[in-house]
Amino acid sequence: MLQWISGGSRSGKTYALVQRFGQWIEQAQGTPAALTLGQESLLFLTDTVEGRQAIQKEIERQLGSGYTPYIATPLGFMQDEVELFWPLLVQAQAVASRLPVHLKPETELLWAQRLWQPWLEKSTLAPLSENRNRATRHLLDIFQLAAFARLRLDDLPQLMRDHQLDLPSETVEAIASALDQWQAWCTEHSLLTYGITAALFGHVLLNHPQYQASLKQRFQCLFADNTHNYPAVMADLIEHFNQQGIKIVLTHQPIGAVRLGLGADPDAFLGLKQQAKVIDLPACRNTIFDTADLRSSIQELLKTPQSTLPTTIEAIQTTSRMQLLQEVVETIAGAIHRGIIQPTEIAILAPGLDSVARYVLSTELKKRGIPLVIWNEQRPLIQSPLVRALLTLLSFVYEDIGVGLEATAVAEMLTIFQPRDIDPVRAGLLANYCFQPDPRQPKLLPTTCYGHWDRFGYRATEAYNQFCNWLGGLDGRQFPAYVLEAAIQRYIRPQNLTASELAPLRSLLESIATYWQVYDHLAEYRATPIAERLREWISLLRQGTVTANPAPLLWQPQGVLLATTFQYRSARLAHRWHFWLDAGSPRWQDGGLQCLWQAPLFLRRGAASPSARVWQLESERLEHLLVDLCSRVSDRLYLCHSDLAANGREQEGPFSPWVDLAVGDRLQAVGDGTIDK
Repeated sequence: MLQWISGGSRSGKTYALVQRFGQWIEQAQGTPAALTLGQESLLFLTDTVEGRQAIQKEIERQLGSGYTPYIATPLGFMQDEVELFWPLLVQAQAVASRLPVHLKPETELLWAQRLWQPWLEKSTLAPLSENRNRATRHLLDIFQLAAFARLRLDDLPQLMRDHQLDLPSETVEAIASALDQWQAWCTEHSLLTYGITAALFGHVLLNHPQYQASLKQRFQCLFADNTHNYPAVMADLIEHFNQQGIKIVLTHQPIGAVRLGLGADPDAFLGLKQQAKVIDLPACRNTIFDTADLRSSIQELLKTPQSTLPTTIEAIQTTSRMQLLQEVVETIAGAIHRGIIQPTEIAILAPGLDSVARYVLSTELKKRGIPLVIWNEQRPLIQSPLVRALLTLLSFVYEDIGVGLEATAVAEMLTIFQPRDIDPVRAGLLANYCFQPDPRQPKLLPTTCYGHWDRFGYRATEAYNQFCNWLGGLDGRQFPAYVLEAAIQRYIRPQNLTASELAPLRSLLESIATYWQVYDHLAEYRATPIAERLREWISLLRQGTVTANPAPLLWQPQGVLLATTFQYRSARLAHRWHFWLDAGSPRWQDGGLQCLWQAPLFLRRGAASPSARVWQLESERLEHLLVDLCSRVSDRLYLCHSDLAANGREQEGPFSPWVDLAVGDRLQAVGDGTIDK
């Protein structure tokens, strides 16, 4: 009843999983199981939202559009189960008897700091970090990792002592006490965070006989894709399915777990492998190395730098980073204009992306008529001029939030709201002469208060007067989201902006709605004045805490792709050409590992886990990254290296020997006349 499909990146694991699903449907035809084929009794699990889309697309490709199984990520599944079985949690006295409210990560930090203020003021938690925000974030990460590992908070002190963490004993005890206080406060007020959800699911639901019995009644079979990116608690869930005789097919990747360090525990699933029928898929051959054993080829190159690189690997080497970015643009533009490759077949990857690289690549490629798609770009909302204009508007509607409001912000608001009638010059004049600053209630004065009001012009004056009249009709006692929505409908929606330009506005409205919901949910905070709530919320926005988080795209973007290595691997993408930016950067040595504080402690098998070696050995981290990325490029790889980084320092990263080899091979080929200069 349990099948284990093992294979590397692009080896066809998802295809094989859906194929087993099709076989099960074929066998189930004419049986009672066939009556519920399209219902939630068919459970698919996958590691990311992009994975959900990939599974649904593969089901439609293989079986048609008549099958709609329940597809969820591990966290999404746990959230659904906790909400569905909330009465059971109330009965078990694990939560309060009121409907739950979700606490988003950015507001989770705020409420945790408020709860832990006495702890943070002492020096007890200082060993975590001198920065209070970072110390709070570390504590919340510990809670989430412990919940994912299904580890009780009482066991934390002993776990930290066993791993000999360099922390004072009083700090270790304070960590456990603070986290216990956080869990009690959240469950008492029915507040759900990612960590609280995982803790309730792992420690209450999975142990409850009634819930265990419901699994067999509700689900006929389980198909789990990419289990190497799942937390350990999901291994226990799958074990329950297996004990109850439910059909299970899962896929697993031996190396290269993308979410290792973010809660994934690949080795927690190895016990299931011993009980399963194992199917090993052959490695993808369509790579730049064109070999069945990609890992061995990369190991050989890492151990012996003097080896010869494949001809499919080339280098772009410059002195400065700005020159490097220009060379990358010219290489891409030249290949596209000669018809060698299409923009959608090119990906530019880096271990981390800065605003300079994004701006230069975007503007320079656009000049050449080539679109650039920045994958899942999550910029702080405050960077959007539309958002800043709306926040400025709130200062004129609600009292006591206008501290620090400047004329430049008012000019920006007027220009954003009425770009056709008020140009930047007249907006500046209006802000300079008709704006009256006041920390309590700033005002927009009539244009006649300025002796030379005729300089504003007729159109700008009329537009300004209409805006002031509309502004005067707004009610400062209303829920701020209504004011924001009214401004969007009147001044922003008619401008026919693109979906990407409007995305920050959607995030802004969602942010204030969820923020307000928590205040209204907590009885002791309901009386908090609107001005105090707004000041706190606007402060979060100005700190860059709240970001625009657009939904993942349902199709491959039409353009050259720019992404970090983590984003690219998480989205399970592949291209013909890769450009690895800043190949000389030491950041490549991290192997793209995104790691929460002390994440290795929470692996189910601890230091004995094979995955724990990824943290211990830099070479192994790099090897895992290279095997995964090289599996995702089929024709050509460009190592893009500049001798000097953006800060002017020399770069000497793990790929520097490869760059030298690629440059040397090219110079030799030019000298031999094999290729043109």
